[in-house]
Parts: sequence; structure tokens; C-alpha cells
Amino acid sequence: MILRVFTAFVLGTVMATAAAAQPAQTCLRQDMVNGWKVVNDQTLIVTDRVGKQFTVSLAKGCHDLKWPSAMGFTSGSGSGLSCIGRNDFLNVPADAANVSQRCLIENVQAAAAPAR
Repeated sequence: MILRVFTAFVLGTVMATAAAAQPAQTCLRQDMVNGWKVVNDQTLIVTDRVGKQFTVSLAKGCHDLKWPSAMGFTSGSGSGLSCIGRNDFLNVPADAANVSQRCLIENVQAAAAPAR
């Protein structure tokens, strides 16, 4: 009995240490998007409300992304709390010069911190 308790304690400690050693997952949440910069028609730099930046890579097919004044993200779960990622969409509403677009997201990564 004592051996089982000790083994469970050791395993629990090892698992907790391993979890603590992994970096916290950083994700871009729908409800945290604060702005964006269009690099080109396949790349956006998106900033969240706490200033973290993310590189969002889009599949080919969307165009003239520099002009829309509004864009939104659609996540597969439909919840603003979920992370935006592969196979989600960037929705670009129509304006006077362009039709609406639904751009497939290929990848979202935390942007590298700027060099000091």
C-alpha cells in the first residue's frame, strides 16, 4: 500500500514538472483581435488586445487585402474563446471596389519578438 502511494506521488510530481517545463501555448483568439497589418495577400500580422503579434498565413486566392477597413475571423468552434488556426477563415466584407471574400487560413504562429 505504501509503495502504491509513493509511486503515485512520484508519477504525479514527474508529470507536473514536465507540464511546467513546457511553454504556455499562445494562441490568437477571435475575441482578442485588436488590429492587423497586411504584408501581402497571403500574410497578415495580427495584434491582439494585449499587444501580442501573430503571423497569419492564408491560402492563395484572396486579393486586395490592403484596402478593406474591416475583417473578421471565423473559427470552427464558433466560439470567440477558441484559438484561430488552420482551416479557419478570414472574412473580408464587400466594399465599393471589391466583392466579399472568405480566405482559408493555413497557419497561425506567434510572431517573433522584435530585436532590441
